[in-house]
Amino acid sequence: MNVQEKITHLQLGWLLFGFIAGFESVFLTETKLMKQDVWIANLFNIVAGIALLGIITYVQRQYPNHNLTEICDKLLGKWLSKVMLSIYLLNNLESASGSFRAVSMFYTTVILPKTHSDYLIMVYAACSTYAVYIGLGTLARSNLVILPLFLIGFLITCLFIIPEIQTNPFLPQLKSSIPNRVIGSMHLFTFTFSQMITFGFLMSRVENMKRIFPSCMIAILLSGLYLIMISYLTLSSLGFNFVDTSAYPFFSTIQLVKLGEYLERIEVLLVGLWTVLTMVYMVVMQYVFTLVARHVFGISKMKPFVLAIGLLFFAHACKSFIRTADHFTYGTKIYPLSSLIPCVAFPILLAVMTLIKRKRDNAIS
Repeated sequence: MNVQEKITHLQLGWLLFGFIAGFESVFLTETKLMKQDVWIANLFNIVAGIALLGIITYVQRQYPNHNLTEICDKLLGKWLSKVMLSIYLLNNLESASGSFRAVSMFYTTVILPKTHSDYLIMVYAACSTYAVYIGLGTLARSNLVILPLFLIGFLITCLFIIPEIQTNPFLPQLKSSIPNRVIGSMHLFTFTFSQMITFGFLMSRVENMKRIFPSCMIAILLSGLYLIMISYLTLSSLGFNFVDTSAYPFFSTIQLVKLGEYLERIEVLLVGLWTVLTMVYMVVMQYVFTLVARHVFGISKMKPFVLAIGLLFFAHACKSFIRTADHFTYGTKIYPLSSLIPCVAFPILLAVMTLIKRKRDNAIS
């Protein structure tokens, strides 16, 4: 694991898009809650994501020679920094465990029903740990190969879904309840753009820091557009009632696509690409967890530490969210609130402390 390896701002932006697009298309919980009003959640999250991006990039630009963990130490002091970073680590572990469990549930439900979920989690954890070991640069370059294939497959699938559209998914507007709008927006924010703090720990690894904000902002806009497209294609082709009852609405949507007599299961091809892309989410979370934990605990030997973190992620994922109902309850009611401190309050605190320090330094000079 080379902690000094650099990546480009474009690779970081593509990594952010793959991070969001891969995982969030699994359940479409916000679409089930808000239906035709899901654009509200997407618009809110685009604005909130860009705002968080601006806050984190502002802090990083003030300390271009330091990574975010070192910046925390400078701004908050050693012990308060350890507390805040430890809170982030807990949030990261919960997020990653939820993603491992979500993908395993998907496969054991619709593709491999006789396979024990722990075996699948073990495979994902092994792949993720190996990806962390070989480094960020390899992950970023691999993502540049995977994403174009995924986007081409996705756009072709969308074209074949259009003839299946039965209803107008945009009307009537503003029919969802206000609580559902709030819950749906918070849920989408929690699992997508709130994780800008995770990418904040990677910004010091970018060669040209001045280009981070525009590259990542474009990735956020494209991610929002992607989520809007899959939500409205799903609603218009399946109908509102079926979306409510489907565990994996977008997967049900792409099952409608048939190409002649011999390619009726084209969704398997897209799901294969989606699975590889979903690994980007898991690997990024585990990679950043390893970086932050190394700083917090003062680890010097990285090879055995990377393996230990992989075992931790595997064990935690196997013991968490075993029942599907628990997974959904935690994701919609608990996690959106518990993630506010590490994902929102933490970067705001860093920005405030940066402003205070700059004013103090200007006053002294």
